[in-house]
Amino acid sequence: MPTVDFSSFSNIINGKARTSGEKTHGIHPFDRKPLWDVPLASKTDIQEAVIAANKAVKTWSKTIIEYRRGLISKYRDSFLSHLPDIKSLLQKEAGKTSAVADAELSDAVALFDHHLTLSLPTEVLDLEDRVVTTKYVPVGVVVAICPWNFPIVLSIGKVLAALLTGCSVIVKPSPFTPYTALKLAEIAQSIFPPGVVQALSGDDLLGPSLVAHPDVHKVAFTGSTATGKRIMALAANTVKRVTLEMGGNDAAIVLPDVDIAKVAPQVTMAALFHSGQVCVATKRVYIHQDIYDQFVAAMVETMKGLTIGEPDSLLGPIQNKMQYDRINRFLAELSSGDGEQGHALISTDHSFGDRTGYFIGPHIVNEPQHDSTIVTEEQFGPIIPTLKWSTEEEVLGYVNGTKAGLGACVWSSDKSRAEQIGQRIEAGNIFINSGPQIIAKGLFSGHKESGLGGEWGTTGILGYCNVQVTHVFKSS
Repeated sequence: MPTVDFSSFSNIINGKARTSGEKTHGIHPFDRKPLWDVPLASKTDIQEAVIAANKAVKTWSKTIIEYRRGLISKYRDSFLSHLPDIKSLLQKEAGKTSAVADAELSDAVALFDHHLTLSLPTEVLDLEDRVVTTKYVPVGVVVAICPWNFPIVLSIGKVLAALLTGCSVIVKPSPFTPYTALKLAEIAQSIFPPGVVQALSGDDLLGPSLVAHPDVHKVAFTGSTATGKRIMALAANTVKRVTLEMGGNDAAIVLPDVDIAKVAPQVTMAALFHSGQVCVATKRVYIHQDIYDQFVAAMVETMKGLTIGEPDSLLGPIQNKMQYDRINRFLAELSSGDGEQGHALISTDHSFGDRTGYFIGPHIVNEPQHDSTIVTEEQFGPIIPTLKWSTEEEVLGYVNGTKAGLGACVWSSDKSRAEQIGQRIEAGNIFINSGPQIIAKGLFSGHKESGLGGEWGTTGILGYCNVQVTHVFKSS
C-alpha cells in the first residue's frame, strides 16, 4: 500500500498530485494557528479535472457493479489502515475533540459498509404487447461540494454513491477544511482508475466554476440554504441534476409527561453536540408550560457539568472565525436586549484558561419572542432558545412556521402520542424520544428550503443515476 504523507497536500487531477502557484491554508480552531498550505485550483486545473472525469466515466460506467463494490471494499481497507492519521488531521482542521472525531469516523465506516450492501434496482414488466425494462444508469460526472462541520462523512457519502453507481466524482471541500478530503482522494488513486476520483481545493470561485461547467452532470451539495439556492439557479442553465442538503432550524417538542431528570440532559446535548455545529442539531426547544421552569433548570445543570475542548468532551471550539464572529454577534444582541423583549440569557461559568481558540460556552435564551432572530434563524452554535407551549396546535404552528424542514425531535412518555405529533411536523427526519441520530441506512433529506432529493439509505444512490426505460415490442 503506497505511503501517504499527511503533512503535504495537493489537488488530485487525473490520478496525479497537482500543486499551484497560489496557495491558502486552514486555521487550527483550538489555537488559531495556521495549518498546512494547500493549492488553489486554477481555471486550467478545473478544465483538466472535468476532461479527465468525462474520459474516465466512459469506461468506469460500463463496469459491473460487483467490480465497483470490490474496489470500494479495497478503499475501505485503505481508509481503515490510515485511520490514526486521518483522525489527527480531522481534529486539527475541524476543531474536533477525540470523542467527536471518533463519532464521525465511525459514521464514515458505517457508510462504507452500507454502500457495499447496495444494488441498483431493475424493474421488468411483461405486458401484452411489450416488455418494459426500467433500469438506472450513471448520470456521469458528479461534483461533490462539501461543508466544514463534518468534512469526512459529508464527502465520503457522496463519493461512495458516485462510485457505486458508475459515476466519476470531483470533490470540492470547504476552504475551511480541505485537508481530509484531499487525502481521501489521494488514497483513492492507488485503487481506482485515473480520473474516477479527483479533488480540487479552492476559494469561493471554485464552486461556481464547477457548477456552471457544461460537462458536469450532477452537483451533490451540503451547506447553507443561501448557497444551495445559488447552486440550483446556476445548475438550471445546463439542467444539471442536483441533490441539495441545506440549512435546518430543527425543533424539539417536550411534552409534560417526560421524566425531566432523564430527558433534559438528552435534549441539551441534542443541541450542543459538536458545539451545535450540526445541521440536524436541535435549534429550538419547545417545553410544555407545566414543566417549563423545572426543565430549563435541569438543562442549566447539565450545561454546568460539561467540559469543553477536552479529549472526551462533546463540545469543542467553533470551527472558523466567520462562524465564531457570527455567534458572538448573536450573543451581543441578546445581551444588549436582555429583559427588553422578555427573554433572559443564561450562561454557565466555563473558563478556557489561556486557550486562544474559537471557544464559546453554552447558553440558553429563556423565553425569547417566537419571531425573534435567535428563533427564526439557524444559529449553528452553542445557543439554545427555550420557549413555552400549552396546546398541540399551538406548538405545531410554531414548529412548522418556518421555511426550514430538516429535522425535529418529540419527547414524551407516551410514545404513540409522540409519533402522532411527529407525523404532523413538516420535516424530513423525525426522532421520537431521541436527539437527532441519522444513520447510513436511513435516507436523509429535507422538506421546504432544507433540501431537494436525499442521500444515504437504500434509495439515495438513485439520485446519482438517470432512469432508462426500454420498450421491446413482441410483434417485431
